[in-house]
Amino acid sequence: MVFNRKPEPRSGGIDALQIKTMDHATGTPTPTPMRSNGMSGTSGQDAGESVIGNDLTIEGQAITIRCQGSLRVNGNIQADLHSMKLTVGEEAIISGTIAAETVDVYGRVQGAILGSRVVLHASAVVEGDIHSQALAIDQGASFDGRSRKVKDQSEIAPQLTSPGSSARANG
Repeated sequence: MVFNRKPEPRSGGIDALQIKTMDHATGTPTPTPMRSNGMSGTSGQDAGESVIGNDLTIEGQAITIRCQGSLRVNGNIQADLHSMKLTVGEEAIISGTIAAETVDVYGRVQGAILGSRVVLHASAVVEGDIHSQALAIDQGASFDGRSRKVKDQSEIAPQLTSPGSSARANG
């Protein structure tokens, strides 16, 4: 017996996800391809991205915010931030240390930035040292601090879980 596999539909920029709409003339559902650009809504943020909005302020002593995925900050944060990917929005003000694999800064940061890849965009204002494997500074960005190229990834790796979380889970 021979089995043939059906050919996979070609996306050509269109996901396999389709919405069925009703053809009112015939009364039958018709599939309508739904375009996906990996973004949600009109704000330009990733679908799986956590967001701290511009109307939110987080203040306190010894606060650490951890995100195991992608985090966008648009508000006023006085805390350390650890994330896989961090975007500091144009309206954001962060006072604290940032540690992430990828850091895109559009707003204001007062504190150290640790990241494999750090980009200061034209609207960025950074006061603090940057430790990275790759650093890009767009024309117009303001950077007051020292930059150090890091060879060992473990020096700048974000702590995505609390230091005591594995002990609590096991004990």
